[in-house]
Amino acid sequence: MKKMVRCKACGFIMEEARLGDVCPACGAPRISFEPYTDTMGENRRRLLNFDLHPIAVHFPVAFTVAVLVFLLASFLFSGQLADLLICTTKMMSLFLPLVVLLAFLVGFLDGKTRFRKIGNSHILKTKIRLGIILFVLTVCLAVVVWLKAFIDPLFTIISIIIDAGALACILVLSLLGTSISNAAFPGK
Repeated sequence: MKKMVRCKACGFIMEEARLGDVCPACGAPRISFEPYTDTMGENRRRLLNFDLHPIAVHFPVAFTVAVLVFLLASFLFSGQLADLLICTTKMMSLFLPLVVLLAFLVGFLDGKTRFRKIGNSHILKTKIRLGIILFVLTVCLAVVVWLKAFIDPLFTIISIIIDAGALACILVLSLLGTSISNAAFPGK
């Protein structure tokens, strides 16, 4: 197993062999590092180090924000630009539930890897409930955008409200995720 060190100033953990003169995270001098023993099994650590969940959650965030911006912009433009915005919004709203589902599944895997039992964690159970709400909102958004938005301004406004609700769910999910990002049970 590789020798690990931890920066006493910021908590950054890295292989001792890769440590230079300063901490790559905060710039503290090399002397600020102390030996660190990882309490997690190597296979679990390897899986978590892929950072699949943090990567996967960027897609729903980007899609949700883009759809909101395009919906709002649809009121400002006409002609070919409006047609392009409508087409792009429709495609992104169609794929949004799929990327939310992907982020949910990868998050579930991440939670099981970190904590072994999801049911013991109040935060993870809350994230699952919010993830389900987010998925339902994105499905509703896709249906409204494809069936009525851009035809009837009222439904475009309804789409904006649904998308804002999805964005609020994402914000709470990310705050909850950040609060447990460094937590994990020890062992294999």
